[in-house]
Amino acid sequence: MKHLPVLVVTIAYLLCAPACVQAASPMDLALRPDAPTCKMPNAKRPKLGVDFANDMPTEIRADFNGDGWCDYALGVPYPLNSNMNAYELDELMVLGQPRGWKPVFNGKKGWELDDHDIWPTFRVDLTDIRLVFPRQGGAPFVLGLYAGGSDDGTRDMDNGCQQYNSVYRWDDAVGTFRKSDEATREAVLRYFYSAIAKPCCRQ
Repeated sequence: MKHLPVLVVTIAYLLCAPACVQAASPMDLALRPDAPTCKMPNAKRPKLGVDFANDMPTEIRADFNGDGWCDYALGVPYPLNSNMNAYELDELMVLGQPRGWKPVFNGKKGWELDDHDIWPTFRVDLTDIRLVFPRQGGAPFVLGLYAGGSDDGTRDMDNGCQQYNSVYRWDDAVGTFRKSDEATREAVLRYFYSAIAKPCCRQ
């Protein structure tokens, strides 16, 4: 069983060359380097629609919507060819509640959502995500979610060094992840690569 790692503050970035220092962000967010503890629902682990034998998913327990209850998700690699299985998000995760599990999409089907670039519903890859939580509580920011977009997941910063590029956050009104606006994305990534992880150093 995989638990998302607690985001521990590191100082390794201080050793990085000045070329790695990013420009000041016009937006500041009150974020924290650690993950608050969530409570597991008083219910059996849900059965989702993933083929465990062939896909060998990563099991994730984390509070994606910020309500204090652990949600359950399966990380399945993005299907790069027709031989790989592709899943809707409601086949990959459920939300935790005190006595059970709640489906995503608020009872709707993924195809009913208007903009799948903002609210991804299909082929959502959670295998390489990290969470950054607001100090005041609420849903965490999700780094590294990949749903096929050109700016999703990570990007190559030269020399094979990958750095997170996308930021999403749970949208309760819709019942899925929502892509953050550019100012929020830059602020979250700046915090992550200044307080939590070492950024790539471009040569």
